Amino acid sequence: MRKLILVFPLVLFAVYCNAQQNYKCEFVDSTISVIPDSLFRYLALKNNLSTKAIEQFLEQQRANPAYRYQLRIVRAEKDQTIISLDKHSVSGNLTIKKSDSMLYKNFDSILYKNDEIFNEAPTSSGFSDKLWDRPKRAYRGTGKKLSILDYQCDEYISTDSTCYIWITAELPEYINPGIRTNNVKGAVLGFKYTQKTGTTTKSMLKKLEKVL
Repeated sequence: MRKLILVFPLVLFAVYCNAQQNYKCEFVDSTISVIPDSLFRYLALKNNLSTKAIEQFLEQQRANPAYRYQLRIVRAEKDQTIISLDKHSVSGNLTIKKSDSMLYKNFDSILYKNDEIFNEAPTSSGFSDKLWDRPKRAYRGTGKKLSILDYQCDEYISTDSTCYIWITAELPEYINPGIRTNNVKGAVLGFKYTQKTGTTTKSMLKKLEKVL
């Protein structure tokens, strides 16, 4: 009985520490822009480009698409998760304007809290108190799995087929690179989003560490 009395507080302490654990994560964002063949053919024909010129452009685009790589830093805490883009890590030949939204504007930092997104703002907290005004996506499981940093993730796809997310139940759900998961619970270790214009952004966890 005395041993149980001594062990029980230690178990409670371990559970408490795990529940309050903070994390620093690095995600690698890769954005590739390829004009859909059908869209380019339509625009090219309207401008009287020859079939040969169209095929040459499409071939060059497939071989050398415009791209951009960047680090996404995630500081995840139980009460809030702050996501920042590391501007010093940018490489590639693709320019992303603030008006050319991937999932939201090209940001410096955003706040993820209670599955909502808050944009940066000139307030005392540094973030707006207004919720991001885009509708949430609903997701369904694909039945596929993916291992990311040795964590087993389930794959989900949005019902509009534009976004994939990879979710693990092995980590707290406040680990999130800035994707509202709506009906899916768990830590997001990666996502892939494709716009109608042909631009695809993929973000995958490359480093995770526990911090005080």
